[in-house]
Amino acid sequence: MDSNKTTSNLTTEALNIETLTIIQVAFYTVIAITGTAANLVLCGALLRRKHRNTSEYFILNLAITDLMTCAIGIPLDMAVILIQHWPFGAFMCKVVYPLQTALIGVSVATLTCMAIERYRAIMTPFKPVLTARVVKITVCAVWGLSVALVSPYIVILKYKHDELSCAEAWQSDNHPRVFTMCLFLLFYSLPLCVIAPAYICIGFRLHLDDKKMRRFDKRQGAGNRQFHKLVRQRTKTNIVIVKTFLFGAVAFALCLLPYHLMWLWHDFGNGSQWNHFYDVLVFANALVYFNSLVDPFIFGGTVIRRNWRKACAASPLLRCLNISVEKRRNTNRNRSLKQHLRGSVKQRSHTMSSKMDIEYTSSV
Repeated sequence: MDSNKTTSNLTTEALNIETLTIIQVAFYTVIAITGTAANLVLCGALLRRKHRNTSEYFILNLAITDLMTCAIGIPLDMAVILIQHWPFGAFMCKVVYPLQTALIGVSVATLTCMAIERYRAIMTPFKPVLTARVVKITVCAVWGLSVALVSPYIVILKYKHDELSCAEAWQSDNHPRVFTMCLFLLFYSLPLCVIAPAYICIGFRLHLDDKKMRRFDKRQGAGNRQFHKLVRQRTKTNIVIVKTFLFGAVAFALCLLPYHLMWLWHDFGNGSQWNHFYDVLVFANALVYFNSLVDPFIFGGTVIRRNWRKACAASPLLRCLNISVEKRRNTNRNRSLKQHLRGSVKQRSHTMSSKMDIEYTSSV
């Protein structure tokens, strides 16, 4: 009787694990395919531009990071999940997991640089704009710093040939706690402490500028409309860029928060004793990858719109689609123009007939 219960419990646990694995692999597949395609489109749209501004360099770096996550990091994780052991050997054991961690560092560092760049552009508008050379050096420094911070992780990863496993081999129980806390502080907490105040100051500044412009409009009236138009257009552009960058930072913070909380609970609390810890960790990892899928849709809106005509010229399918859209627009314009002309003709005929009636009655 007890053996039957044990067998049924083991069967139920195996089914639960298989179901969780199927959900995880399905979720990873959707993120990998969609994220790769979206980030490729965004990278292509930015690389086609001969002259890129500072923000676009940072967006391109973020898109390349997300593309590497979706095209390299996720498929390698899926292979390990499906095979149930480490199939890539000792060298890749030192590369794959540190690369995935370094990509997270590059993402958060890039978002921090974007916030600082927007703060500098809006709070100190009379300072010279960052040159392309400075931005490229900054991007290289971001990659170098992220790899340097992950280097201890490369050292402690060990490949066991007998077990076909790639796992951490810490020399002390306190070392993984230090590593987890360093990751939380350097790759999450401290960058957000820079990003949040920067965007708060930018928001207040844009709000005050908008108030000043409205007061100035009331005093000046309709005079100097061209100047007012230029200032308002510049303010609207700044607001759109700041909102986009802010949404990107919020998405990053929300997607990575469960992952960091789970590992902090594991190393500093009793999370490792909870039976469903690793089940929940699966979804926390999936949220980290989901951020790489969301980014191109947040940052790519204005870039894709700007490069839509170029993409249409390059692709026959998009060219046909664009031609059909233009035809529809022209047809609608022609219809509205005809209706307008008919209305004006009717109005003219009505006024002419009323004039004739008046003349006839006056002659009698």
